[in-house]
Amino acid sequence: MAPTARELLEEAARHGSDLESVARGVLERLSELTGLSSTYLAETRLTADEQYIVFACNRSEVFHIPEDVTLPWSEGVCRFVVEGGPHYTSDAQKQFPSSSVARLLEIRTFVSYPVFTAEGRFFGTLCGASKEQVEIEQQILDLMRECARLIGQLLRAGAAVRP
Repeated sequence: MAPTARELLEEAARHGSDLESVARGVLERLSELTGLSSTYLAETRLTADEQYIVFACNRSEVFHIPEDVTLPWSEGVCRFVVEGGPHYTSDAQKQFPSSSVARLLEIRTFVSYPVFTAEGRFFGTLCGASKEQVEIEQQILDLMRECARLIGQLLRAGAAVRP
């Protein structure tokens, strides 16, 4: 049985209560539960058309999302999800044909949930991706959505996480 989001965050917080410790713990556990190659927290910078990868957990040498890189928000898969696309797909290139990032990285399975600060400001996304087709149970998707909400509660409005 999957843990609740609160249990997952409490487990992650045992290693530190700061955003980085909690986020890394959550990403690692979500990676295990989903079977995805990469799980990551991204900050969206709309005025700069950037999606900045803040923290990532990578479980594959074949496919990984590095930290401290930026991707064009206008071409990213997350953008299409935030604008109304499905939060989960096992055929990202077909689901999001306008995403050059999905094509270039050969993403097949993709999950994304928006992250909002405690004050309600859009911060970015909590995501997972793989080149392979990965079936994810609804219970795990619900857990990931709730983790995105709870991580947002740790963020201060207006504060960039990293440069």
